[in-house]
Amino acid sequence: MHFKRASIATAIAALSVTAHAQTNVQLYGLVDAGVEYVDKVRIGDVGSATESVVRVQSGSAQSSRFGLRGREDLGNGLSAVFALESGIAIDTGTLSQGGRLFGRHAYVALNHKTLGEIQLGRQTSTVYDYGVQYDPVTATRYSAVVFDAAYVGRADNAVKYVGKFGGLNIGAQYSAGYDSLIAGGSEVPGASRVGKEMGVHVSYALGPAQFGVVYDRQNGTSVATQRNTTERMAAGGLYNIATVKLFASYQRLRSETPVTRRDTDLYWVGAQYNSGGPFTLTGSLYFNDPAGSANRSNMLTILASYALSKRTDLYSEVAFMQNQDAAMLGMGGAVNPGGHQGGAIVGIRHRF
Repeated sequence: MHFKRASIATAIAALSVTAHAQTNVQLYGLVDAGVEYVDKVRIGDVGSATESVVRVQSGSAQSSRFGLRGREDLGNGLSAVFALESGIAIDTGTLSQGGRLFGRHAYVALNHKTLGEIQLGRQTSTVYDYGVQYDPVTATRYSAVVFDAAYVGRADNAVKYVGKFGGLNIGAQYSAGYDSLIAGGSEVPGASRVGKEMGVHVSYALGPAQFGVVYDRQNGTSVATQRNTTERMAAGGLYNIATVKLFASYQRLRSETPVTRRDTDLYWVGAQYNSGGPFTLTGSLYFNDPAGSANRSNMLTILASYALSKRTDLYSEVAFMQNQDAAMLGMGGAVNPGGHQGGAIVGIRHRF
């Protein structure tokens, strides 16, 4: 009997040690839905009639998602880390990011508390990491994403390093094939350029100011286009003045083939007001300017949110797009050349 009790006690102690060593796993998420009104949406080919539309939208202030993340302490300042995060469209209950189960994040990593973290898998791009800091309305439906989808970009088959050293933050990423949903678009034997992406993001915080730069380059996603490149170079900053935060950014987008080159400038300025209470007001003005062309587009966005609790808030976002000449950019559907468009959303966001 004494031996039995001793054995049971030993087993319980062993289980306790094992449980303590296991990864700490967290389930988390965010759900966001709103009602959107957009006018002057083209209902056919270029030049056809336009109509307004009212619809329910998911993820207008922030993308709806759920995920698992965990960390295990390995000792000597080293930890094992993982993240699995899925985007969802809660208006339809379907997966986003092209139907990927874990389209927002899917990586395993080693983290050192001093040296930084190495991630392997699918992660956000360096352009995304830059935009989250310097776009005042941060990847909402009416943000820089309207002009360049790279501001919500991810990369498959990637190796990424992130490090923080005081006020200095560094991120560097290389992808062997940034979009595996493209048939033959990544990791093609004998075609070393196909689908490759590389990027670097550096930011530095100094008192109330912060500055950042990013460089990202993508190759074409087929054997025939592998020598085509898309480069993004951007610099931005923000400055805190009491209850107001000011933002500014400039990006040069260069699309190049062996025989052609096209440059487009995207820049914005904005401000955010938050007195420390439940109300936050953010505004941003965007300018999209293709070099050598009069097809410019400008967009004004205003986002207001009111916190009902630490986890739940109501929000409203309004925006107005102005196109010139043959420009056809729309916030909620294609417009006719030179057409203008207005949009408004009222929604609710909850974090868990």
